[in-house]
Amino acid sequence: MTKTIILTILTLLLACKTTKLPADLTIYNAPTPPGTIKIADNLFFDKTEITNISYLEFMFWTKKTFGANSSDYISILPDTNEWSKLNVGYASLDTFYLGHPAYRDFPVVGVSYDQAIAFSKWRSDRVMESLLIKKKIIPYRPNPPKDSVFTIDKYFSGQYNGIQANQHFLIYPYYSLPDSITYTKASLFADLLNAKNFKYCRKKFCADKLLTENNCLENKTYRTDARPYGPDPTMRTGCVFCKKQLITHLKGNVREMTNLKGHFYGSSFIDSCNTSYNSIRQDSLLINSYTGFRNICEYRQWKK
Repeated sequence: MTKTIILTILTLLLACKTTKLPADLTIYNAPTPPGTIKIADNLFFDKTEITNISYLEFMFWTKKTFGANSSDYISILPDTNEWSKLNVGYASLDTFYLGHPAYRDFPVVGVSYDQAIAFSKWRSDRVMESLLIKKKIIPYRPNPPKDSVFTIDKYFSGQYNGIQANQHFLIYPYYSLPDSITYTKASLFADLLNAKNFKYCRKKFCADKLLTENNCLENKTYRTDARPYGPDPTMRTGCVFCKKQLITHLKGNVREMTNLKGHFYGSSFIDSCNTSYNSIRQDSLLINSYTGFRNICEYRQWKK
């Protein structure tokens, strides 16, 4: 698992290197941030929910940088016991769901609102770091000490290894949780995008489950008293047989956090298929096995 995570982190760092960056990077010519698709001017939306493997990258990096006993690491650990709290029949998922390779592309759950915010900030820092490495503004440092870790704030304030901010690069990627308006906009955009690109998926069954099937209660197969939501309640986030870009699971799978704590978009596998998915609902139960999240990203101009 460790080797897999390291390779995935390297993939993230290299993701922005596939496109040549302009000499003067502005909000209007910046590259599409990794993992997202453009849905409006300077507004990029995650193609899938944040996956187990993505969150494991966050955990691995934090543990490696700050230590297993650090508050930085302990504070981001998900509650893996949410599956047995849902139903004792899913107790095995407490052990396997987050870390087993079979579930690496499934949506991460058991994460709090504050942990989702922390992930979003970490993601912003790592993508910005990779852009600056690509532009050769900062050197690549695979194992920096914890007091010399790159952050966007440190870079622009001149506190990152004494490097002054490059005047040709005064923007930064800002990942965050979507608001309700963005979810509505993304839902309309996804319908058009997915209908257009569905024909490029070589295995229709895989794509059909992602795009047209609402992963809701009545659609779950092989339901039993022990496992009332099927053997695997959540679904895989993507389809490797689709060549074109898609936005998946806005119609169901796990409900998703919004930028307002306690406000959630859409429905989940525990909800009836008659539940309106394109709506925002409030709930006081914040951490569970049927809530995940995804990010939006926009480029921002640095201001002192």
